[in-house]
Amino acid sequence: MGDVSIIARRLADGHVQYGWSGNGGYFSMVGIRLLLWYQEPENVEYLFSLGQTSLIGKIGSEKGGSNWYETHCPTGEPFWLDNTERMIFSRIMFIDYGYFYDLDHKWYYTIPGPFRIKIPLELIENNLDERDYEFKYECEVEARIARFILNDYKKTDPIFEEFIHTKGYTSEVILANISENDTPSLYNLYCKYRDIYDYFDDWILVKSNANHTEISEIVVKKKMDVHIETCKW
Repeated sequence: MGDVSIIARRLADGHVQYGWSGNGGYFSMVGIRLLLWYQEPENVEYLFSLGQTSLIGKIGSEKGGSNWYETHCPTGEPFWLDNTERMIFSRIMFIDYGYFYDLDHKWYYTIPGPFRIKIPLELIENNLDERDYEFKYECEVEARIARFILNDYKKTDPIFEEFIHTKGYTSEVILANISENDTPSLYNLYCKYRDIYDYFDDWILVKSNANHTEISEIVVKKKMDVHIETCKW
């Protein structure tokens, strides 16, 4: 399998449903379909009632009458259910893309790791490259998060600033060591500075402006004994 994607949603009682939504899971194959056909709560309810799928199609297309490219293809397997968002990438190996529908009735593009980065899907839509891919923007977002953690976050968390100082690190050296072509990489941060990665919750929330054209806020949290769901951030 390649480019594996999952969709997930948070239920009103706090549980999370999740499961396979097909391969080729990049925005122009999965994300755009969710924005076109499955934004309203009743449509999302219908989507998840059909179970896991190898292709997300139009509402009702699983009954026939649509071209193959727009026909929903249920696998017959129901979605899995768990009590935290942290489990949505746990059942399938090598997931490349996650799409999460939260209690605010919005879809989020969720990067699987090493940090699980939850980004408004419409922000992704408005920052695609000339070929309608999101990968360049993903790198820009991750670079911005890395700079935020090492330059801005520590100003709000004296414990983290002391942690960095005690380790003998400086932000400038870390950024240089995790950068490729002058672009910081969170994967490199994870590999080279695991102690810094382990300081934080493994989820990061990105917020956007009203028009979903640019980032308005990056929210990271110090790791706690119990993960606080991002809907409460």
